[in-house]
Amino acid sequence: MRRILVVVIVAVLTSCGRTPRPEGGDTRRARGSDTVTGPPRVSPDGLRRIRAAEALIQHAYDDGVGNLTIGYGHLVRPGESFVRDITEQRASALLAEDVARVVNPALDRVTVPLSQHQVDALGSFIFNVGPGNFTRSVLPHLNAGHFDRAMDHMAKFTHGTNQRTGEQITLRGLQRRRRAEIALFHS
Repeated sequence: MRRILVVVIVAVLTSCGRTPRPEGGDTRRARGSDTVTGPPRVSPDGLRRIRAAEALIQHAYDDGVGNLTIGYGHLVRPGESFVRDITEQRASALLAEDVARVVNPALDRVTVPLSQHQVDALGSFIFNVGPGNFTRSVLPHLNAGHFDRAMDHMAKFTHGTNQRTGEQITLRGLQRRRRAEIALFHS
């Protein structure tokens, strides 16, 4: 049994190795059965990762830049009202709706094959920084097949504004999140 397990682990690790692109690109693309078929969508595991990265806050609050927010980073939309705390189940449902509404259209603009891990990593990034930042900074490199350059641009999104001084500061939580997303993308 151990021998079979070792063979399986070696096979999995070998299949995750990087393959240089012939035209001089700087990263590997999704291969074979790793490639997502159909439109790229965040998986249940990807949603779990986003939930883990976003704090669950069950009451409406200001996110620090003037956005009324609740649950796992749900921006309260016009016509929505949350006068009472929400349950974890409701927060999870709002997260899934937000990913479908905000993340999926941005993922639809990706033209290169991706693995599910890559889709999930990008989904977390898009959910956190918004589709506009993704489209302007990461998507052009991604669609050109320059995955490492795309990840370099993702890694730059680690700053926030100090609410007292207005100064841009590096946030350790965002640094951790970007490292986790980049590691997932490369896994």
